[in-house]
Amino acid sequence: MSENHKKRKFEWTKKKVIMAIIFIIIVIISVGVFILTLMDETFLFTIIRDYFIVPLLEIGFWAVFVFLFLMVIQSLIAPIPSELILLSGSLIFGFWWGTVLGVIGSMFSAAITYYVSNKGGRAILEATGDKLSIADKMIGLMDEWIESWGIWAIIVGRAVPLIMFDPVSYAAGLSNIKAKQYYIATLIGSIPRAFFFAFLGNQVFGDNRDPDYIQNLPPGRLEEVSGQFNTIFYIIFGVLVLMLALANLLVYIREKKKNNEVSKKIEE
Repeated sequence: MSENHKKRKFEWTKKKVIMAIIFIIIVIISVGVFILTLMDETFLFTIIRDYFIVPLLEIGFWAVFVFLFLMVIQSLIAPIPSELILLSGSLIFGFWWGTVLGVIGSMFSAAITYYVSNKGGRAILEATGDKLSIADKMIGLMDEWIESWGIWAIIVGRAVPLIMFDPVSYAAGLSNIKAKQYYIATLIGSIPRAFFFAFLGNQVFGDNRDPDYIQNLPPGRLEEVSGQFNTIFYIIFGVLVLMLALANLLVYIREKKKNNEVSKKIEE
């Protein structure tokens, strides 16, 4: 664990309390959305279609600004991953504009999630660190990971399509990475990511962006498209669970090794 982290003394402030409350609300909403997704296989696509894709197709020029705004809102309401929104971008704007706006939207959402996590999420973990030592250790592990790999840790986390975008933002907010490095790395990694999902989304309907067609898909076609969206979601969610499991395993191994070394020194 870094020395900077060890020396930090946590104190609640009005600002940290507000951000912590927001962070907790986000977690509660996330759980609710995930449960609904499990109950109805068409839930994700239907929500994205009815309240995102079709409305934006119908409002023309203003769709650009609404798209960017909703990218930010999405980042605060996981587990609907930003990857599904990026995929939808090409359905709304076409392949190239979907890529460009995907990068811009990613930068906005990355900034918001980084700020919320840094001011709210870290406040919760640091405040409970003495009672829940695993939380305190996880902060130290994230700090060291960023310190070891620096800007490359963020670039790879952004560029690899199967790694969820938002958890990287939250993890960076919990670490000690400098904001400038974070934003540069996010920009570099977001370009290939947006390109990939815009291409993937363009394969769903091709150039057919007729709102009536998308809104009134036949049952079989609706299930097919929903299945495509769900497949991406479950793969990404599975990778997230695996990452969390590995992180906890690393903490356990490190602590066990540390305890063994202490025991050997005592015996000597």
